[in-house]
Amino acid sequence: MRETSNNFDIRSRLAYRIQVLSNKMTTWSASTYSKELDIGVQEARVLIVLARLGEVSANEICEFGKMDKGNVSRAINRLVKMENVTEKLNPADKRSVNLKITPCGMKLYYRIKILSDIREKRFISSLSTMERETLPKILDKLELVIDDLLEGSR
Repeated sequence: MRETSNNFDIRSRLAYRIQVLSNKMTTWSASTYSKELDIGVQEARVLIVLARLGEVSANEICEFGKMDKGNVSRAINRLVKMENVTEKLNPADKRSVNLKITPCGMKLYYRIKILSDIREKRFISSLSTMERETLPKILDKLELVIDDLLEGSR
């Protein structure tokens, strides 16, 4: 790799490092879910949101999970075909459907949760007890700051 005289190295920036870590974690999740459950990360995330919120629309899944509409739509289609999710016309808005996790989907959700718990425990075990206790506080603080900064830029 060729180095230039520019002192700006994106690799040292917090946003870059968080993004790289997130990408690697997602890759690890995708590999695990694909190998163990024959599903993708997006399908897993949709099931996780449905298990948490109950019957909701695709837009609510996108909002809650901070997920892309196209990815959610494709995941929902696959989960419906696999009979893990059902679609029902929204009585309040006939143009939209509500989604609900099926008993088969709940079984898959529990398997996802077990794998996720194992992965997270393995990942976090590299941190000391103090670091494990401090990390969520740091992340919460940074999230509040970025929310304020985003609000101020509107």
